[in-house]
Amino acid sequence: MKLQRILGSGAIALVPLFVAMGDAGAASLILFDPDGDGSNQPQTVSAFDWGNGNALVTAPAGGAPAIPLGVANTKSVQTYVHGALSGLLNPGGDPYPDPTGFNSTFELTYIAGSGETVTTNASGSVATFAFDGTSQSNFFYLYYDDLTDGSGSKGASLSGLGYGDGRQILRGVVVEIVGNFGVDGSVGLLDQFGTDNWAGTQTVRGQGSQSIAVMVQFADPEFFKSGVEPGTILNFTTQQNVPYLETNPSQNFETDSGVDAAVVGAINGASGPEMLLQTDASNNFAFIPTAQACRVTGGGNDTSGINVAEGGWDGTFAVDSLKPSVLLKPKGKAAKSSTVTNYYDYSFGGQAGANTALPPQPKGQWEHNNHSSPSGLSFAFHGGRNAPAGTQIDEIRCTDEGWCEQARPAPNKQIDFVGVGTFSNISNNTFTASDGVIFDGIDEVIPEPKGQRPNQAVPTYHWFQVHIEDLGEGGSENPNTPVPGANCPPAGSGNNPFADPPVTDNIADCGCADFYRITIYKGVQPAVDADGKVILDANGDVPGLNKTDKIYEVYGYIDGGNFQIHPLTGFDLK
Repeated sequence: MKLQRILGSGAIALVPLFVAMGDAGAASLILFDPDGDGSNQPQTVSAFDWGNGNALVTAPAGGAPAIPLGVANTKSVQTYVHGALSGLLNPGGDPYPDPTGFNSTFELTYIAGSGETVTTNASGSVATFAFDGTSQSNFFYLYYDDLTDGSGSKGASLSGLGYGDGRQILRGVVVEIVGNFGVDGSVGLLDQFGTDNWAGTQTVRGQGSQSIAVMVQFADPEFFKSGVEPGTILNFTTQQNVPYLETNPSQNFETDSGVDAAVVGAINGASGPEMLLQTDASNNFAFIPTAQACRVTGGGNDTSGINVAEGGWDGTFAVDSLKPSVLLKPKGKAAKSSTVTNYYDYSFGGQAGANTALPPQPKGQWEHNNHSSPSGLSFAFHGGRNAPAGTQIDEIRCTDEGWCEQARPAPNKQIDFVGVGTFSNISNNTFTASDGVIFDGIDEVIPEPKGQRPNQAVPTYHWFQVHIEDLGEGGSENPNTPVPGANCPPAGSGNNPFADPPVTDNIADCGCADFYRITIYKGVQPAVDADGKVILDANGDVPGLNKTDKIYEVYGYIDGGNFQIHPLTGFDLK
């Protein structure tokens, strides 16, 4: 088999890709004790520097080679990696002296695995990598191994064993991957580190890099004294190359379910079904308080395909309806009994928490449209984007740790956000209601001005709150039909982290459809300057907002569309 036919003609050099997801001020310091209760003292650490390690890229059965070099193709693969800590970096980015006993009486090691989508270019010389959240094996485990107690073994690069034993001191999942790998068209000996332990196995020659974001789910407080909590992001920059020059190619990889023996064929990277890569990694830390460690997108079924660099929302809307339970009364008239048969039909969509790069308020936008109702009420309401000035997503809080099986890995299943919005239009605001949907004050809404007509009224600005439960099933896949036995309260889980006191301990059932609630409060009409611009306070906020008297509230398990709660990434922290 001629390699030239596999890889394509011509040597192509790859410029390594370095996309640091935690840049632009996102990195933070941690207080780390390298041996927990041992004799070493905690140190203020800016980054972990990992020694040369190993990665194994595996393809589905019959899918060799794992990285389809030489063929323009896209495929899903599973990658496993392991390594040992080489050193700790101080706040200035320089290495600390090694702690007493480091890599002699104790070591710190990791094993990890995740799914990736690999795409090769037309010539097959360059492969790009992206995160594949559909993989069933997604884990990051960090271990402290006391090498004096006989309970484990020191990590050995050739055998690949000893990296996944000891005391687990941190656990997380991969949430983002960006990277590439390229070859130059030649082959050489795979194991060039000292003695060849791979019996002459050859390899393609290449190099590349990946940026990987790991979301922390657990951190042992005896080791991680401060700066790392569930939701914190570990930002990895990893260089990859073959042949192996600084460590041995590993024969095995410990996974979350056993051991995978590396099978690379006669030519690593060409024969398959798996491919080995030498790695050199480091990571910093992006601390996020647990209650603020998520963001959300919502709308049509395609919203789950969020592109981090584009800020999220695809512009589509989810839908739902709510049948009110009691009566309506016309404004200014006595109430009279009636049977309500019509529904409130509404749609909604947007995102909260993703960085849209739209200053001065870049953290989200939300739209809610009420299309019909028993009273004839219809409107379009939106918050965020700072349009008009003063509208914004103000704060986000997350509850209910973990995620449902069908959803993308995230720190939480429930999210609430509050902000300021205005009505673009409102067709009928002459009714108040006692039906639990519209309330006194709806008739006082003033929508945004239309066109350039003079002397139009200043619109009312409204505080609003959105509560979302991402339970893994989009509305169109599970329209108000829960899994048998699921507990789906009509009003949702009941969590409200903005209540006084906060309600945060209720657990939503993953057998239910996604849940949505919006509450809009009575508006205020702010003062304007001589040019007609709204006068904001020193913090850029509309003064005097009403946060207690609601004028509109709907909720339910959605009929169509989808919500996705995501962990924050470095882009969102810029």
